[in-house]
Amino acid sequence: MTHIRESMQRAENRFDATAAHFARRHPCISLLCTFIGIPAFILGAVYALASVVVCPVAWVCGWM
Repeated sequence: MTHIRESMQRAENRFDATAAHFARRHPCISLLCTFIGIPAFILGAVYALASVVVCPVAWVCGWM
């Protein structure tokens, strides 16, 4: 169990270091990703998951 936790922490630290390096080298792109890309990704994920739930219900109820 501790090995899994340590490997996840190493992966998280490596990701944080990579993201910080990218942000230092490309500050404008990182701001665009932060304030436009991430919200768009979240909205897309919410839409996809809602569609996965609602489409079968609509099909069963005969609304499609």
